[in-house]
Amino acid sequence: MKSRSGMRRRGRRFVNRSCGGCKPLAIWILIAIAVSLLLLHFHHKDRKGTLPVESRVWDANDVKDAQSGSACGVSCPPGQKSFYVKTGTDKSVGPTICYDGDIYMSDEKQNVGRGLNVLFIDGDSHKVIDQKTFDTYSEDQTFLQYVQLRIKDGTVVIMASFDEITNSMKDDAKKWLKLMGASKVEKVKFRESYLLIGQRGLKQGHAIEFYNPKIENEQYGAALEKKGCFRIPLGPVEDITKLLAELTLIKPGSDLENCGLKSKCDGTPIQVYTGDMDASMPHICVAGKMIMEKDLNNAGRGFNIVVLHKDTREPKLVARFDTYETSKDSTSLETFLKQLNEGDIVIGVISDDAARKLEEGAIKELNALGSSAIQNLRFRDVWYFIGQKGIQGFTELEEISFATYDGDWPTQIKKSICLPRDFKGVKVAPIISTNRNMERREFCKKYDGYSEFCDVQRVDELLKTVPLQDKSKAKDVIYKTPILIIPGLDHNALARLLETTHSIPGVHPELVTVVVDEQSPDHGELAALFKFQNFSLGTLPRYEDKMNSALEKEILQTESKYVIVIEEEIVLTPDFLDFMSQCLPALEADESLFGISAFNYNGFETTSGDHSRVNRVEDFPGLAFLLKRSVFESQMKSAMEKCCNKRSWDSWTLKTPGEMLVPDVSRVFRLPYQSSNDANNYLENLFYKPRLTITEENVKLKNVDSLKSTEYEQEMKKEIKSSKHFPHEELKKCGSKGDSLEVPSKGGSFVIYFADKDSKRTVFHKLCKCFGLYSAPEKPLKGLHKESIRFFFKETTIFLVGSRSPYFEMKPDDVKVYE
Repeated sequence: MKSRSGMRRRGRRFVNRSCGGCKPLAIWILIAIAVSLLLLHFHHKDRKGTLPVESRVWDANDVKDAQSGSACGVSCPPGQKSFYVKTGTDKSVGPTICYDGDIYMSDEKQNVGRGLNVLFIDGDSHKVIDQKTFDTYSEDQTFLQYVQLRIKDGTVVIMASFDEITNSMKDDAKKWLKLMGASKVEKVKFRESYLLIGQRGLKQGHAIEFYNPKIENEQYGAALEKKGCFRIPLGPVEDITKLLAELTLIKPGSDLENCGLKSKCDGTPIQVYTGDMDASMPHICVAGKMIMEKDLNNAGRGFNIVVLHKDTREPKLVARFDTYETSKDSTSLETFLKQLNEGDIVIGVISDDAARKLEEGAIKELNALGSSAIQNLRFRDVWYFIGQKGIQGFTELEEISFATYDGDWPTQIKKSICLPRDFKGVKVAPIISTNRNMERREFCKKYDGYSEFCDVQRVDELLKTVPLQDKSKAKDVIYKTPILIIPGLDHNALARLLETTHSIPGVHPELVTVVVDEQSPDHGELAALFKFQNFSLGTLPRYEDKMNSALEKEILQTESKYVIVIEEEIVLTPDFLDFMSQCLPALEADESLFGISAFNYNGFETTSGDHSRVNRVEDFPGLAFLLKRSVFESQMKSAMEKCCNKRSWDSWTLKTPGEMLVPDVSRVFRLPYQSSNDANNYLENLFYKPRLTITEENVKLKNVDSLKSTEYEQEMKKEIKSSKHFPHEELKKCGSKGDSLEVPSKGGSFVIYFADKDSKRTVFHKLCKCFGLYSAPEKPLKGLHKESIRFFFKETTIFLVGSRSPYFEMKPDDVKVYE
């Protein structure tokens, strides 16, 4: 084979011999040939198209001699690929796509359809890898998902329109055509023809691209029919992220000094705002400038994203992904985040709603950027977040605000943040209010009347039990004792009772049973939220009947020696069980003790205060109490109508001798009792005066070793004997208010001996009113032990000892009796 250099030398000798000194003529001939070729190029370049470097394109019918017998009808130089593309004719004739001598898509092959018909070619091997039709008249998500996730950078696309392609082609889809080198796609209108040969990552304007607009009065643009040659790559192929930045024109917005920060920021000041419901737009401020806000950079519903350069902290990308819209999903968001560069800082703000079409792929990408809360997003929740590509661990700059359980708007988020220069993740996910109590939400959505329990600020609180701080107490009998709760009619009161019961340290939910009226199924469902048991008694007209039936049923179905009963409208203190646990040894050792009450009849603010003191009383205070099984079986089981036909706090009459252990300061609070009967004065005296309820935990009782009958009597006698005599002169101040009295000295103990002879117990009632103890006309006095009362008044222990009491015999002869 002769060398090309040799041929060139012989050519020059031929020209010299033939033309002699005609070199100027040869030059002019060459210039003419070049101009002709240039004119030919422009002649064959469609006025509505563009051509990449080293590509040749003809109208298919113009160049008959270009046919070489191949299916594409054109012969190309080595290193180039032939093609023939014809777009659809109106909606009657489908498109044809031929590549490298073979027809891949056509009507005959029955693999074309309305929208974009696309042939995909591997950028390295130059072989066809797929062929698809995307009906962008109906939706563009399928197209977006495919070109974003299924093909790699450098993939060549040959694309032909059929019928209509623009109806549902949104900005994201057009942007991805631009990322394949397109520059004319924005001009294409409804039912106009479009043809593209591009490449993923091709710089804009370097694709082979043509479109035919509609002529006036025509329904469709005329079909395009092109053939020619192109080289792979078609032009400069670059990183998709870089191209995205070039395509994204970030317009600066209004000024916001220091982005709302009141102090100087040694980093980057940022403000995020999720918008006010759907009434005001969200915004993102960076370094004192709004980057997204109303009418700026497409801020609006869904995910609003600003990406900052890792070093300069300048905005490099803005984007919004409306993952509420039915026709979209979060694939575009997922791909956008995947293609970010290492170190890019991402600011995200959700407005209105973004959860509807948010899918797992996008959630994983946001988790990878440092989010620990995005997976908890639900309908209308709002959220802000600042993360980073490649972050190690979790970001601390994140917050979520939940919509209400009935779908109402959440509390908006507006925060100014100083993004530190050394922005880093933390290993352990920060504590964010990310837990949504779906069971509680469903309950609140279903039932009315639980305004406190279902308050939007509390509805997502998790119902967690509280462990014992002192693990050695876990085996105490009290923590294995069944608890019986008997609700009333007040829904909020029941929810409050169940919450305080559930939060008592050491309580076992499976040992708690709630009695349910068949007309109140919500009580059973509420109990289930706390993992409590429940059973129904049918419908009983009186609360007393419900109490008696429930107690009997609970005793029969358990083998426990004790049962704890909690009545309606009660709030328990945290040390409720611990208090009873400390009293239990005395109860087990003394048959004369019936049980333990957490309620003190005389536990008013002015007549109690010794947190560590426990007394024996002859009443049955009720409300919240522990009862011996043996007492129920011997005194109550067959005699409920005699002993217990009233409310427990209204003097159950158990056989004497027998007493209850009662704290000086109650371990339970009862809401004011509402009643329409004629005992209002009695109820006001008992429940309406301010009461003292203990609030601290782990209070050690000081006299638990002296609660058994014999020891308690010895202690009482010793204390009464050593008490000072309360001056009668001070008692003359007695009026309707006990606080008018003063004790001679605080911190000690005083005794008052008084006459208690008449049947109405006039003096006793007078003294009770004087000090502010319970006293109601025609009702028995409360809190008695052997016809005396011990109480705590102005930091001082007071004993009222009547002439009926055996302690009256201890009165010294020189002490005057109060009458």
